[in-house]
Amino acid sequence: MTASPFVIGIRVGWIGRDIRPEDHGAGHARDVAHAVAKPVVDGLEASLCGQLVRAAAAQDWPTNRDAARCEECARIAG
Repeated sequence: MTASPFVIGIRVGWIGRDIRPEDHGAGHARDVAHAVAKPVVDGLEASLCGQLVRAAAAQDWPTNRDAARCEECARIAG
C-alpha cells in the first residue's frame, strides 16, 4: 500500500473571546478533519481548503475514515 500524500489536521481554535455564541449550534470547520499536503512537520500548517490547522506528520489522511472530514479537503485529496 502506498502512503498518502496528505496528513490530517485539526483546525486551530479562535484566539480571544468568541463574541458570537449563537453560532455554536451550527457545524464548524473546527469539528472536522482537514487534509494537509506533505511534507509536514508537527505544528501549524495550512490545509488544502485554506484553514490554519494543527497537523501531525504521523496521521495519514486515509487512516481514520470514521472521523468527520472537511468536504472541500475530501474533494481535493480524495
